[in-house]
Amino acid sequence: MWKLNLFNLPVAFAEVSVVGLVVAAIMVVAIIQNIIDLEYGGIFIPLAVIAIIFDKPLGIEAITPWVVIIAAILLTIAFNMIFPNKKHGWRKKQSEWSKGKFTENSSEDENGQYIMHSTKFGSSTKYIRSQQLAQADLSSQFGQLSVFFDQAQVPTGNVTINVSASFGEMDLYIPKTWNVHNKVTSSFGDCDDRCSQFCEVTEDQVQCVINGSVSFGELKLIRI
Repeated sequence: MWKLNLFNLPVAFAEVSVVGLVVAAIMVVAIIQNIIDLEYGGIFIPLAVIAIIFDKPLGIEAITPWVVIIAAILLTIAFNMIFPNKKHGWRKKQSEWSKGKFTENSSEDENGQYIMHSTKFGSSTKYIRSQQLAQADLSSQFGQLSVFFDQAQVPTGNVTINVSASFGEMDLYIPKTWNVHNKVTSSFGDCDDRCSQFCEVTEDQVQCVINGSVSFGELKLIRI
């Protein structure tokens, strides 16, 4: 619209390229999505990208790009440590093990329907053995998390897996008979979905919905 002279941008911002404006618009969408999910890496890093694009109009050329990028990374680390993402109040059984910077948390409700597991600054493996699994919340920040669902039972036929991978890696091992619906979003990350291609159809097939986000990390969905 600017190029068609349908409206005029401020003189300073008119110096930004069209590509820069498009990237900035994408960053704004990513910021909004990550504010909803409370994914701090997906908030501060896009803000840094926007600051770099508009450094001249904003008069901050002296601190772009490296100072801005380092500040965004440090803010992401700080907010992840000070304000951990906790969305549920049903956690009754909880165990925590910490050593140095490595922290691992696990919890579930009394019936084993709702399970939470998270890891920070380390590597962890979780085997889900619930007989009434309905929902699993998984988080990996600056670490690696592997979760196996082959021993889980889903009597209702529906299970939801919420994932959050930021500056880390998460591997989910999904049974071949589960029908996976991948709804994960990626911002500066990668989602390697190997489940969509291999699925053994059964009469009582489990419908598995995977929600969440990957920012500066990797999520792998693997059949087992």
